[in-house]
Amino acid sequence: MLATQPLVCIFNRIPITTMSNTTSQNSLMNTNSMDAISKITDAKGQFVSVSFRSTKTPAKAFKGTVLEKVTAGTFRAGINFANLSSVKEGIATGERGEVQSLPWGNWVKFPYLIENKGETYIRLYPTNGCKVSSTFFVNGKEVSKEEFNSFLTPSDAKPSDKPLECFTIKATNLISVS
Repeated sequence: MLATQPLVCIFNRIPITTMSNTTSQNSLMNTNSMDAISKITDAKGQFVSVSFRSTKTPAKAFKGTVLEKVTAGTFRAGINFANLSSVKEGIATGERGEVQSLPWGNWVKFPYLIENKGETYIRLYPTNGCKVSSTFFVNGKEVSKEEFNSFLTPSDAKPSDKPLECFTIKATNLISVS
């Protein structure tokens, strides 16, 4: 039986149709990739352990240097941003305006997947009290956070002052979900 909504394979951007027969899906994409995404899209406000990589742009003096950060932690998925208590409180106190539509991209599957310029992104929410760890690499070699930051511009190396309410990762940067 065919599903009513088409799904896009976010790892190689092949449009697929979700079918009850997983053999058909497997012929178009890696089973582990779909399993990882399904674990996130099946989590309705639940905690999920996620590992992902991100790349950073080095300062001009280090052009050509490959900077990669691998992050692992427990996050929440499947939350409507407008329902966050910090957002509701901010609106009530006048610290922020009403929640608007996405500032970039379009929802592929609300509130999990966003598409923008041919890339699919996963929206996750940090959680209080859950440990998040990062490992830093320069040209494939593991380094300390301080050494990693020395390759960035001062503004990129500086931590943000604002609390993080949600974030997105490129689906192609997803390493694992459990």
